Amino acid sequence: MRRLTTLTLLGVLAVGGALSACGTETGAGAGRPAGGEGDVPITPAAIAAVAVDHLPRSASSMVASYRDQRSPKGYVGADLRYGADGVDDGDLVRVSLQPHRDEQVCGNTYDDGCVELDGAPAGSRVFLTWQEVEPEEDPGIVVVVLQRAAEDVVVLTAGQEIEGDPREQDLAVPVEVMQELAQDDRLHLAATQEVVDAGESLDGFDPGDYDPTAYDRVPATDAALAGVYVTGHGGYLAFSGQRPSPLKADFGDGAVGSRLERDLGGYTATIDVLASPQLPAWMSRDVCATPRFAGHCRALPPGPKGARYLAWEPGDDGQVWGIAVRPDEVVAIHQSGYRVSERAYGVVVRSEWFLDRGLLNRTRTLGLTTQRELVDFDLEALQAEGSTE
Repeated sequence: MRRLTTLTLLGVLAVGGALSACGTETGAGAGRPAGGEGDVPITPAAIAAVAVDHLPRSASSMVASYRDQRSPKGYVGADLRYGADGVDDGDLVRVSLQPHRDEQVCGNTYDDGCVELDGAPAGSRVFLTWQEVEPEEDPGIVVVVLQRAAEDVVVLTAGQEIEGDPREQDLAVPVEVMQELAQDDRLHLAATQEVVDAGESLDGFDPGDYDPTAYDRVPATDAALAGVYVTGHGGYLAFSGQRPSPLKADFGDGAVGSRLERDLGGYTATIDVLASPQLPAWMSRDVCATPRFAGHCRALPPGPKGARYLAWEPGDDGQVWGIAVRPDEVVAIHQSGYRVSERAYGVVVRSEWFLDRGLLNRTRTLGLTTQRELVDFDLEALQAEGSTE
């Protein structure tokens, strides 16, 4: 399947089934909430309620669009599926909003066509893009993008095979309907209370575990740092003993950190994951200049996120440090409890430096701030949940 990159909003789509043509089944007409910008954050349910005024009401499912830490900040959407039969997910209509991004819609190398459409409201522009069918692989997609000064509205359909300009095809959801939906003045990131209330009363909408604050940046906790490390390495059943790290005292005021044990088959490593405004007093900012690491330190080339170091003290009771020195904070991954090699190669392999050096670059989650969904990470609860599945 091709990578879908229009405004970076499109994920991998599971498509199939059949979408009944739009017609008199739509709910347009009297009783609509008034449009225009308001002061209430729009919800996936409210977006779906607007969508069904333009689309058939016979959706197989209506859910909040998937989002993760890579989603644009402020992204919110609703997915409506049609024709799901228990095997295929059905045809997809996705309606989403996000703060305006100053990107060119046309010019994506994955698109087979892109045009600017007429009829956009004053102060906005509307574009049509499409990707054509790849036989036995991908039916193609059609996307309408409304760009306002402060926000973008995207309507995507997938399921029917796209062969050439979708305006010249007999589609279940014609381009004109997609444009009308995108330009519906009820669709704003800050909507009216009436629009949001209409979403609350929409029958058949499943909000799932949608949480608009899940990826907000908040102060990190000891538990959050453990969560970043465990989820970054995987194999969570090998970890145990989540607790605050005693090494926080070395890093001083403002430090957060967690300690874990990890069963590595034949030996157990003790892992400390820490973030602090400053380094320990005994450690040089140029970590490789620290006396106790003499001859046992490697620095990666400096990057935009700061310098990263691998340093170690060899021996039966040795220690391994992965350290990121950023402009306004320090992050460290400390390992002990096993014999540490004199040679860099042995340290790299045994400490899984190839993973830890990537974790040290995760500035969105591993540091003095993190994402809200991580602050209450509980290893034992995660393991208990996994054992019941």
